[in-house]
Amino acid sequence: MLRPFFLFAMLSMAWTTASGAHEYYLMPESFTPNSGVEFAVRHRLGQKFKGNELPFINNWNIRSELWKDGEKTSIRGMDGDRPALKITGQGKGLMSVVHQSNVDFITFKTWEKFKNYVTKEGLGHALLPSQQGRNPKLDLKEGYSRFAKTLVALGAEPSGRDQPTGLKIELVALAHPLALKATDPMPVQLLYEGRPLEGARIKVFVGVGTEFVHQINTDKEGKALIPAGGPGPYLLNAIHMTEPQGSEAREKNAHWESFWASLTYQRGK
Repeated sequence: MLRPFFLFAMLSMAWTTASGAHEYYLMPESFTPNSGVEFAVRHRLGQKFKGNELPFINNWNIRSELWKDGEKTSIRGMDGDRPALKITGQGKGLMSVVHQSNVDFITFKTWEKFKNYVTKEGLGHALLPSQQGRNPKLDLKEGYSRFAKTLVALGAEPSGRDQPTGLKIELVALAHPLALKATDPMPVQLLYEGRPLEGARIKVFVGVGTEFVHQINTDKEGKALIPAGGPGPYLLNAIHMTEPQGSEAREKNAHWESFWASLTYQRGK
């Protein structure tokens, strides 16, 4: 069992970093592990594709799953496990590991902090209600939840594929990462409630310790081409912000609710 002080510290870190638009992502020990060999998948939160490692906390994990060949397997860690997950893949083909967090909340005390955050993330529509007087400019409350995925390939041959897993918001790879040629872009699609999300900004990070190198908006089919930048690893991040939808966000009088999608993968070339 986690000590109360430790749990409070971890919750505080997750809460306070949201306003800085830090990415939450899954980072496998290896993107190409051998079949039958256990490997770790770390939960990370931070900037420059170099986030702090977070432990597995059951209360944070609404969904924690492994998808392969169209089949879903629930995977869980123990409270405090670090790395968060240990997985043993069987057979060959592409595996998708997914995570859905609970809803958390942050209050922006000043208009400038909220304005800077949503402008930076391509969420300018969130400014209009406050500018028109329908929302305040001080103490704006946002509820947010995270939806992360990583792609792990078993076997040298690029078999299998990524697929929608029913997350609220989800980045889906439309090609096998190891099948891409050196200059091929990675085609992806952003889905929200199972439908293509047009006009969303995808931030692209290539290599650990780097700032984002591309900002690409999705087309009317929710699709985008992620430029090649070497083997990687790659981190894609996208945010969609709406008026409060969930009962928890409404009960806590949030002004906005946001849904964060991330995808990590490594190319063969």
